[in-house]
Amino acid sequence: MQTPTPRQAAKRQSILQVATDMFLAEGYSGVSVDGIIANIGGSKRTLYAYFGGKEGLFAAIIEQLCAENVSPLTHMTLAQKPLDEALKTIARVFLDVVLSPRTLALHRLIVSEALRAPEAAKSFFEAAPATAYSCLADYFTWAEEAGLVIPGNPQTRAKIFLDALTGDMQLRCLLGLSPCPGKAAREHLISETTAIFINGLSTDRH
Repeated sequence: MQTPTPRQAAKRQSILQVATDMFLAEGYSGVSVDGIIANIGGSKRTLYAYFGGKEGLFAAIIEQLCAENVSPLTHMTLAQKPLDEALKTIARVFLDVVLSPRTLALHRLIVSEALRAPEAAKSFFEAAPATAYSCLADYFTWAEEAGLVIPGNPQTRAKIFLDALTGDMQLRCLLGLSPCPGKAAREHLISETTAIFINGLSTDRH
């Protein structure tokens, strides 16, 4: 494939940015190629040349949004941190990711299109939840070897801890029942969840 010129790359990114906002605001069925072109100018031919059509454009948008989601999670450093510090570190990063307005909008979009576009749903899951589970599971594996936690399944523990953070708070935000919680509410949830987990896992308490 021929390397795009800077102008072509800029045009492609411009299409992505405009179309992303449209898909997140209006859903897949609410967006048309004609509507995208009306917003960005140019021709259908250009859009089809870059993305092959609406399906290809949607896939490219999901790929880019997932990369944005996963980036903060992959740049954490949990190794060799004390249990309390490690849990609070990943909890803060994870909540920042899943409760951001852009991620919430993406989550709604993915759920509405999951049956029609299963690959997009898989990409979304692997970008945020699965990456966070894996990062924390790796830490729990190290923590058990270091004698910080009692023996157990690290992947299961990671899922239980992170799912305890998102349940009520994330669902309310997704449904539009509550505004995105501020720092104080998040820190309270993180402190409570971490304390319960440490009480159950720490070797110092057994």
